[in-house]
Amino acid sequence: MTGRLTPDQVRVLLRPLHPSRVAVLQGMSHLEAWDVRAHLTRIFGFGGWDEVDAGSGTVLLFEAPSADGKRWSVGYRATRRLVVRDPEGELVATYEATAVGGGPNQPSRADAHDMAIKTAESQALKRCAINLGSQFGLSLYDNGKTDDVVRGTLVGMPRPEAPAADLPEVADAPPAGVDPETGEMTEPTPEPEPLPEPAPRRARARVYPAPAN
Repeated sequence: MTGRLTPDQVRVLLRPLHPSRVAVLQGMSHLEAWDVRAHLTRIFGFGGWDEVDAGSGTVLLFEAPSADGKRWSVGYRATRRLVVRDPEGELVATYEATAVGGGPNQPSRADAHDMAIKTAESQALKRCAINLGSQFGLSLYDNGKTDDVVRGTLVGMPRPEAPAADLPEVADAPPAGVDPETGEMTEPTPEPEPLPEPAPRRARARVYPAPAN
């Protein structure tokens, strides 16, 4: 049986990408791999997603020492699979992508291999995650925009009053526990303490004047 995301998860996925999450390198906007992993956990939960080898592994493409043998440059190719599950553990989707990473001009052979492997695998994961929309950098491909580019979905957000042919609108109010600006999870608001019960009112004796003789 194939699982489905909750309406709250879909609403967060349809939010604009917050500018504070965007990094710029050599004039190109992108998301850091650690941020992508953190946001996957925020939306799908611990254990709600997996990053696995897609079968072809992480392959060494080249290894080249410098002329003096004191620096090393290495390249790897990685193919990764992102697996997403619903809150019940049912499979929702799998995405695969391939990327190449390099460890150029490093002071040691080990450093060059380490950088190249991590870069290739992180880039492949990010390419998988963009299939989940703007929260994972899809909008950045539109000239670095942070506005949501999906804008709506016909599944996952039931709105019986909407015509079947129309895309449902994104709710204005975020789901409980989600920051409206960043789409990140927030601490739950504590329940207010109940007011004390009012003290019972005492009956007051009424004094009547003595009758005149």
